[in-house]
Amino acid sequence: MTQQNPRAQDCQRSTVCIEGLSTTTTNKQLMNLLNSIGPVEMFTMLPEQRKAIAKFVNPQHAASFQHSFHRHMIDLSHIDVSIIDG
Repeated sequence: MTQQNPRAQDCQRSTVCIEGLSTTTTNKQLMNLLNSIGPVEMFTMLPEQRKAIAKFVNPQHAASFQHSFHRHMIDLSHIDVSIIDG
């Protein structure tokens, strides 16, 4: 029995960390950005750390979100988007 890419799912991470948020950025603004790329499974905002964590249903959407929004300006703050284990 042959397997195609047996570890492909292990390597594909679907969680993004969004850092450098403005104190005025809202959950709704971030959810609109996230949902513009694809469906989100989990979302947590940590305003005291000026960051948020989101998990996409599809790992490809996490990569697309990072590509589209890393160093993007929201509420006069440049956000940093990284893909993390989650």
